[in-house]
Amino acid sequence: MNLFTFQYLIKINKKRLLTSVLFWFLCISITGFSQDISDVSEGSILLENTIEQPAITYPNFKAPIYNEDKESYSIKEVPSPRGSGIMGYVSDPNDYIDASSENRINRLLYELEQKSSVEVAVVVVPSIGEEIPKQFAVDLFELWGIGKADTDNGLLILTVMDQRRTEFEVGYGLEPVLTDAVCYRIGVNEIIPNFKNGNYGEGLINSVVRIRDFLDNPAVIQEVYGTSIVYPKDNSYQWYHYLLFGYAIICMLMVLWYYGVLFQTKISKEDFYDKYNRVAELKLGCLIVLFPFPLFFISKLLKKRMQEYRTAPRYSKVNGQLLHLKNEWTENEFLEAAQILEENLKSIRYDVWVTADHSDILILEYEGANSRKYSDCVKCSYKTYGKKSSKLLKAATYASQGERIDFYECRNCNYQDEKKIVLSKKVRASSSSSSFSSSSGSSSSFGGGSSGGGGAGVSW
Repeated sequence: MNLFTFQYLIKINKKRLLTSVLFWFLCISITGFSQDISDVSEGSILLENTIEQPAITYPNFKAPIYNEDKESYSIKEVPSPRGSGIMGYVSDPNDYIDASSENRINRLLYELEQKSSVEVAVVVVPSIGEEIPKQFAVDLFELWGIGKADTDNGLLILTVMDQRRTEFEVGYGLEPVLTDAVCYRIGVNEIIPNFKNGNYGEGLINSVVRIRDFLDNPAVIQEVYGTSIVYPKDNSYQWYHYLLFGYAIICMLMVLWYYGVLFQTKISKEDFYDKYNRVAELKLGCLIVLFPFPLFFISKLLKKRMQEYRTAPRYSKVNGQLLHLKNEWTENEFLEAAQILEENLKSIRYDVWVTADHSDILILEYEGANSRKYSDCVKCSYKTYGKKSSKLLKAATYASQGERIDFYECRNCNYQDEKKIVLSKKVRASSSSSSFSSSSGSSSSFGGGSSGGGGAGVSW
C-alpha cells in the first residue's frame, strides 16, 4: 500500500467516524428528550396526585355524662354516644381508652359514616353482671337502633372488661360484607394481641381501620349505603337566616300595603269623615306585637292621619259657611240626653260642628273606648245596652257542666234581658314526663337500624 492509498483510507474512515458520531449523538438526544417528556408527564401526574383534597370538617365530639363509680351496667344504663347535646361514636364510662385514641376513633367513624352512611358504636364497660355478652350486644343494638333504618347498616363493637370478651354485632345490611369470619379475623388479629397488652385504644383503632378497608370498595358502599344519611350542612346560611329574610320581606310588604292604602285615601275625593273611617278600619291588632318595628311607625302615622281628618276644616253643605268644632263642654247643648249618656259610657264619641250663626249643625259619630262593651238597644236604638251583672247557678266540675245567668240592661230606657250560659266541664291538665336522660342510654339519635344477629366474638 503506497502513501496515497493510505491517506485516502484515513480520509474515508474519518468521514465514516464523523457520521457515526453524529448519528449516535442524534439518537442519544432524541432518547433524552423522550425521557424528559416522560419525566415531565410523570411529574405532572405525581403533582396532581399530591394535591390535597379539601379537609373534612369534623363536628365537636362530646361524650355523655359518665358515672365513673359504677361498676356494672344493664342495657338501659349504658350511656349512649348519641343524644341531646351528645355527639360521638364511643361510650367508655370508666376511661379504658385514652382521650387521643377516642378522638381518633370518633374521627375515623365519622369519616366512614359520611362516605358510606354506616353507623358504628364502640362500647367498653367494666361489667354487665351475669349477662351474656352476645345477647347483651343484640339487645343494646336494638335499643339504640344503630344504622340507617332503610339499610340496617349498623355495627356495635362491645367490650366487657371483666369477662375479657369483645363482640362484633352486625346489622342485616352489613352481614354480606362483614361476615362472621371477617369479624372473627379482625378480633383475632387486632383485638386479642393489643388488649392482652392493655393497648385498648390501639386495638380498637386498628379494628376500625380494618373495617373501613372492607367497606372502602365502591361496590360495597353502594350495597350498604343508606338514603337516610345526613350530611353536614353548610353553615354559611342557617335556618334563622332564611327566617330573618322572610320576616324582612313580610315587613316590607306590609309597609308598602299600608302606605298604599293611606296614599289612596289621601288622594280620594271622599269627605274627611269617610276618610277617617276608612283609615280607622286599618286596625293593627296583634300584628303590632308580631311586627313591632315597622308597625310601630305605621301606627303613629295612622293616628296622625285620623287626627288630621277628624279636625280638618269643614264647610256647611247647606249654606257653605265655615263650621266650628265645639269642645266637649259646649257641645252638650246640641246633643240629646241619650247621646250625652253614650259619651259618658264611652260607647260613642260625638263631634259637633256648628256655623257661626247656628244655621247648620253637623254631628259626627265616632267609636268610643268602650264600644265593645255596649250594643244598640232593641228598644231605643242607642248604644247603651250592656251586661250589668252575672249569677252563677252551678259551678262546672270535671264530671258535669255548669250554668250562669248574665243580666243585661239598657242604661237609657232601662230595658232588661237575661241569658243563660252553659259552662264547659273542667279539663284535667295532661302531664307528661320524659322517660330518659342523655346519660342513661335509653335513647339515642342513631338511624333506627336493626341487628341481624350476625358477627363474631373473641376472648382475650
